[in-house]
Amino acid sequence: MTRQKKEIIKKIDRIQTGIEMDELMGCRLPPAVYEAREQEIYGLLEQLARLQHYTNVEDLLHDTRGCENSGIPW
Repeated sequence: MTRQKKEIIKKIDRIQTGIEMDELMGCRLPPAVYEAREQEIYGLLEQLARLQHYTNVEDLLHDTRGCENSGIPW
């Protein structure tokens, strides 16, 4: 896996972890904040899909090759 792909995955994980921590601590932010974070994640997924030669994010997310346990192709 290239360094660029690893960095994108790290960014996605950081954003998702932040959202989960907000929910666990009860610090619900306005919905617009979460929408912005979700849009950022989707943008990163688009980059990752391009780097992995998928035509779009949906193809990336629905590819189960080599992922018997998780369904996530990275």
